[in-house]
Amino acid sequence: MPMEDLAQAAIEAALDGGATFADVRIENTVTAIIEMSDGVTKRSLASRLRGAGIRAFVDGAWAFGQTTDLTPDGMRDTGASLGRLAVATKSRVVERFDIDGPTFKDRVDYKVKTPFEDVSFEDKMAFTKMIDDQAKSFDTRIVNTRTIYGDLWTRMYTANSLGTSVWSETSLPRIISVSYAKDGTSRQRAFRSHGARGGYEEMEKERPQNIGAESAEMAVNLLSSEAAKGATYDVVMDPVLNGVMVHEAFGHACEADNWPAHTTVLEGLVGKSVGPEHLNLSDDPTMPGERGSFEYDAEGTKTRKRHLVKDGVLTDLLHTLETSVRLDMEPNGSARAQSFMYPPLARMSNTIMEPGDWNVDELIADTKNGMLLCSFNYGYTDPSKGQFQFQASHGYLIVKGEIGQMVRDVSLAGQILEVLAKIDAIGKDFEMDAGTCGKSGQSVPDMSGGPHARIRSVPVGGM
Repeated sequence: MPMEDLAQAAIEAALDGGATFADVRIENTVTAIIEMSDGVTKRSLASRLRGAGIRAFVDGAWAFGQTTDLTPDGMRDTGASLGRLAVATKSRVVERFDIDGPTFKDRVDYKVKTPFEDVSFEDKMAFTKMIDDQAKSFDTRIVNTRTIYGDLWTRMYTANSLGTSVWSETSLPRIISVSYAKDGTSRQRAFRSHGARGGYEEMEKERPQNIGAESAEMAVNLLSSEAAKGATYDVVMDPVLNGVMVHEAFGHACEADNWPAHTTVLEGLVGKSVGPEHLNLSDDPTMPGERGSFEYDAEGTKTRKRHLVKDGVLTDLLHTLETSVRLDMEPNGSARAQSFMYPPLARMSNTIMEPGDWNVDELIADTKNGMLLCSFNYGYTDPSKGQFQFQASHGYLIVKGEIGQMVRDVSLAGQILEVLAKIDAIGKDFEMDAGTCGKSGQSVPDMSGGPHARIRSVPVGGM
């Protein structure tokens, strides 16, 4: 039976069971993962997953389930049981509301130059080993290496009881290189990755072909770094750390499901100033070729660029169909799910700070006593309070407008609204970094980035 008919069977069964809204995602996903450490294969996996995620809704109550029984009977049985479950739980709902929104009918066939299926698993293994060997042979001080290759192709059909009927596809390759260097008692680690939206041809570009050497070089350079001294500095963030701050400390606070739960520092600030007039922050799933891009979200809503902060003012949030109804705002295609086995949540895609008007060299020269912080190791953020702390992978002292000694073990911390207010200079450059974002037990591919940007007088942690 065609996917459209299978989805409709589940939707009709849920409505017959008492639901007032129902939707279905039917997915076919093919993945490959290869992991090597010091030239030895630790994991190699090729898998295919097919199934449907089904939701039923009535009076503010949701029921969600999944099935791999893609037959008319299997879809009807799952839809009917979810309809009854939604009805059974609606008495516990505190706030009652209905689901409404625009409908879409479309078919997106995502074209790539080299589909993953056209590349043998042996060739993918050879590429992974080449990167691992590249890192290992870079310098005698490289003592351990870890390399991970992954690709994912998904075709999804989304339909709902409002009339949406959308086919979409995506194709995501990624390569990760982690290098460990040791010299005497000093042991340092560097992490580099490259991800995109496209076919295997993305792995044949210059950067992914040399990413093992890139991570090894950074690990070796860190051996000559010094531990940073904690103090208050004028901090210049590189594009990677800038993107991490925007994503983690601000982007998560813009996910609109925080508003009904009262778990965001931005509650009550829509339409109000949250930063200087030269600050513009966006989340944009329409960017071509980026790992976080897609045409339609997991609810079948067409995506668009979200101007989270425009000229310093909070203007948009990241919405699902539910949050757009409850907050009386327009849906904007921000519902994402790890797979059909998970319900959609309000999520980010490609989250960035927009470029400004400073040349990077001028920005450094204008910083008399500061620090350039680069890349990212790990961090902590609390969207409800806006508090964050991120450890940069490394940094450089800026002395009298010139870049000096390389430093390590350095972290940036603060309250996001206070930090945004101190951003006084934003570069013209722009760079993005591939990542995977976690929320409520789900992981989705994303990108973050921006230009170099300066924060005046911010506490920096060190040894």
